[in-house]
Amino acid sequence: MIKKRIKNIPKNVSNEEIREYMISNNFVYEATLDSVFKSIMGGCLLYLGDIISKLTGLDKDFIIKNFKEQNVEHKIANALERKKVSDFIFKLPGFIINLECNRGYWDGLIERNDAYFGKLKGELLSKGEEYSKKIKVIQINFDIFDNFEECLGKENIFKFYMKNNENIIETETSEKIHIDMMKSYNKYLTGEELTKLDKELVILMLDDYLEIKKLAEGDDELMEGCALRLYELTDNIDNIRLYDPEKRRKEEEALKIEYHSKIAKEQGIEQGIEQGIEQGIKTGASNEKKSIAKNLLNIGMPIKDIVKATGLSKKQITMLM
Repeated sequence: MIKKRIKNIPKNVSNEEIREYMISNNFVYEATLDSVFKSIMGGCLLYLGDIISKLTGLDKDFIIKNFKEQNVEHKIANALERKKVSDFIFKLPGFIINLECNRGYWDGLIERNDAYFGKLKGELLSKGEEYSKKIKVIQINFDIFDNFEECLGKENIFKFYMKNNENIIETETSEKIHIDMMKSYNKYLTGEELTKLDKELVILMLDDYLEIKKLAEGDDELMEGCALRLYELTDNIDNIRLYDPEKRRKEEEALKIEYHSKIAKEQGIEQGIEQGIEQGIKTGASNEKKSIAKNLLNIGMPIKDIVKATGLSKKQITMLM
């Protein structure tokens, strides 16, 4: 999807050696990684104010002056519900804005983000209907997947509202925005002229500090507010080992498994397992079957159902517990 240099990050070495390798090779942590995304959005107000203003139409100075970061953890509705954690939430007078960075498309992505959106609306309603009518909730999705047009539409920025069949908007207090970041990134790769918004999106996707500096050249918001921040995060010894693609892959796989497990419970276990397998949970090699079985155990799927999903024996599965 995104062309990257290969990071041969040393293994079994000190954090200092890893940092030295990253800095000497001009690597920085990509801003789409969860913790880096939060740090950029919460710590670079000039950058945040400009990009959010372009996407929502809100005044840039209003955003910067009134910005207040919120807790990203949503309330748990019941004891069986897993904790929901958004990528970033901030508050402005009359607005709550939820930012989600989606590094790939999978069945259940929209439903998951809808759940976050619904939680925010529900928490407002718990404070009273009149109060909730005064607050607009906006969710902005930074989407990094090649099949954006197939999933969401042909425009670079798509806005969604609750409407009826006659195209009448039900409420002005809810809005979802999806941004096709790959369009801007592909313009960057082919050398096309970039708008300021294109640059603000592309800079989130780069991990080469020299490229980032060149992209941000002459723009204080991009340089001081984003490029230098990425360098500082990488140079900070406390952030070493933050870049862990294997951990990220496992987290994303776990989300997919959780979604298809839910389908299995709602529509029948056989159908849910088939959909899970079709979405990339392959049951080829024995080691991969065991990895999948372990993930299914972690989300509480019954052993008899894991046997059906993986083909492993009950004994093999219980040994993974």
